[in-house]
Order: sequence, then C-alpha cells, then structure tokens
Amino acid sequence: MVRVEWLHQHGYPHPDPASVEGTTTLFETEYFDEGKAYLSNPASFTTKPISWLFGKVYCFGPTFRAEKSKTRRHLTEFWMVEPEMAFCDLDQLMEIEEQFVTHIVKRVLRERGPELKSLGRDLSKLENIAPPFPAHLLRRGRPHYPGDL
Repeated sequence: MVRVEWLHQHGYPHPDPASVEGTTTLFETEYFDEGKAYLSNPASFTTKPISWLFGKVYCFGPTFRAEKSKTRRHLTEFWMVEPEMAFCDLDQLMEIEEQFVTHIVKRVLRERGPELKSLGRDLSKLENIAPPFPAHLLRRGRPHYPGDL
C-alpha cells in the first residue's frame, strides 16, 4: 500500500480498494490506436463513501484517460492522489490544500532541487511558497497583489 507522507501524518487513512484492483471491475476500452485496454473504475468511487465513516481518507494510484488530446498539458497516464473529507467547509478545504501543496513543494525542493537547478529553473518563487496563499487572503477580504506568491 502506497502512503502519501503528509496525508498519513495528518491522520488520513488509506483504505485498500481491493474491489477496484480485482478483475471483476475491469472494463474494455479502445486506447488510441494501440488496441484494447482493460481499465477499472477509480478508487475514488470507494473512498467517497468511506470518508463518511472515517471523516477523511485518501486514495493514490495510476490514472488513465483514453481520449485523444492535442495539447501538451493533457496527460493520459499519471498518478493521482485524491483526499476526501466528509465534513469540511471551503475555508477548511483551502487550508488543507495549501498545507499539502506547501509540503509537496518543500519536499521536491529538498529532494530534487539540484535537478531543477540543472534545468535552469528559477527556484526563488518555489522557495517562498507558504500558506496562506493569495487566493485565500482575497477570500477573507484581505488585499491581494499579483506576484505575491
């Protein structure tokens, strides 16, 4: 079972969606010009109702999209993490998202900073990421200026 560090440290259980991984939920689809692919429904179908029992859970796994795209920004195969919270308002959700994104950025900088620098990336904006994010400040009625992030 894969665990996402920040979510695990903040009490998010990761139920093992065995029914999604089994062959009983597979369906057949055309995968571009490569023939047939056998996929299953996302684990989020299982975690949404489970979140009502635990309050918060997450799933993490491969995601496949079988539609063609002509943009570089549309991935067809990637890994996705989906936290689910049953009892959460918008401000709470934004706070959780900001903490999670900040953790990911800090970890990438710590573990892969040299690779990003070798690609000629300016890391200064990433190094300054900290909650609350500007959109959150704006929502709470505080002024927000472009470039604050």
